[in-house]
Amino acid sequence: MRPRELTRLTATTHDVLVIGGGVYGLSIAYEAASRGLKAALIDAGDIGSGSSFNHQKTVHGGLRSLQSGSLRLARQSILERRALARIAPWLLRSLPFIVGTYRSMTRNRLALRAAFKIERWLSRDGNEGVEPELHLPPPRLLSKAAAVRFFPGIRQEQLTGAAQWYDYQMVEAERLTLAFAGAADRSGADVCNYVEAVAPIRSGANITGMTARDVLTGDEIAINARVVVNAAGAYAGTIMKGFGVGRTVPLLKAMNLVTSKPASDIALVGASPGGRMLTLVPWRGRALVGTSQSTTLVQPGDTAVSTADVEAFVADVNHTFPALRLAPSDVTLVHRGIVPAAEGGKGAPDLRPAPAIYDHATEGAPGAFTVIGVKYTTARRIAERTVELVARRLDKRIAPSRTATTVLPGAGIADHEALAIETDREVGLDLPMAGIRHLIGRYAERTADLIRLMHERPDLAAPLTPASSTVAAEIVYTIRNEMAVRLSDIVIRRTGLGVSDRPDDRTIQAAAKVAAAELQWDAERTASEIAAVQRFYALD
Repeated sequence: MRPRELTRLTATTHDVLVIGGGVYGLSIAYEAASRGLKAALIDAGDIGSGSSFNHQKTVHGGLRSLQSGSLRLARQSILERRALARIAPWLLRSLPFIVGTYRSMTRNRLALRAAFKIERWLSRDGNEGVEPELHLPPPRLLSKAAAVRFFPGIRQEQLTGAAQWYDYQMVEAERLTLAFAGAADRSGADVCNYVEAVAPIRSGANITGMTARDVLTGDEIAINARVVVNAAGAYAGTIMKGFGVGRTVPLLKAMNLVTSKPASDIALVGASPGGRMLTLVPWRGRALVGTSQSTTLVQPGDTAVSTADVEAFVADVNHTFPALRLAPSDVTLVHRGIVPAAEGGKGAPDLRPAPAIYDHATEGAPGAFTVIGVKYTTARRIAERTVELVARRLDKRIAPSRTATTVLPGAGIADHEALAIETDREVGLDLPMAGIRHLIGRYAERTADLIRLMHERPDLAAPLTPASSTVAAEIVYTIRNEMAVRLSDIVIRRTGLGVSDRPDDRTIQAAAKVAAAELQWDAERTASEIAAVQRFYALD
């Protein structure tokens, strides 16, 4: 990606300004720019630092929508699961899921057999255009003996067997979000993190841009645009209020637990004591468990999680997956995100079932749109629909969408290892194979650029600490090429140093030293950046 440069935001009038740098906002900016619109995107924090980071790393097909009887949403999820497999095969892998079948009205074998038949029909072309290693087998029913073998500790009262299906797991979820940012930048969109939308710019009743604040310097700027798309996630309601729109977005707090417990290579699904379905997913060799949600509505900034919250969730997890024997001390990272809730529901609030696109022209704010997303999987399709609505509002003809088939930067399958080895030999660096494989796992074809950087700067070729596989060159590379401007960007969302648990103090300090030299931080700024990383892992 191009370096963070605010003058690109102010130098011209954009066709569309997107507020929000999660996967929905990034997909919209990418879709718009790739189809010929002049696009810009801002986010008050880092790219992909909200709910696009705090989730269970899975790409779901249509089975969940089938449970609610929505064939349309199920089909859309299947097609978008296929699209992600086409455009990001390097960053996905197939993963089997198992849930027990019981003598009950909704989870019996007859009901699931019928659902699987419908799913097979809906996903008849689900592997079309997908790399062979990512082809998903059809769902099937398993025997009771198989259920007990594959799902240790499964509740056996009235158990009749199990149902198995396949979805995808994001091997490097934060890199996938970053790939959408790279695609938007590659297509010409002007993307900037740490730029906060402050207030709309108006021409009469029309929204014609936003005043914004550079979070890093405090400077205010004016960004002119013919259309503004609000994809601000938890803060979408706040932005709408600024538009003068009275619509509200009810919110819930969702929580997933990354643990140090080992997990088999099968995802398990079971009911919590309250009846909510929980999932135990193997990720990086560990158990990742979710999703818990608050029983009351919350405000956009209510991301605090207490020790009591974690302990209560752990108790639910142990009821659902007793063989895990999870203790609060086994939790290495708490993912917490603020997500949209269903409107007007009775009793305890639940997650919003479907995304929405609002054109505020009928609500006194022509030129403004809001997108409410619900699933990472369907972000690309909602972006496609949004851009088509924007183009109609602008009365502009745009090119056909190609985002469902164009491979994202750093996300394609190729012989990355051979390219890396060839580059290593070419520069005479003689890296160990373990180091090369570590790099290609995260950076794919960009590994060659990292190797050249290490050749130019031999001081960057060494690991940060003897116990770390991350080399100093990764930090410099992400600063120069991936818009990392804070230590938390580097540690949590770029290099993977702290994506699953808190790095030790020595590693954090070593990373900060490299970043400080590249970004010219003084001692006070460096200490502040280290403290911000440490706060990220703390419970409230």
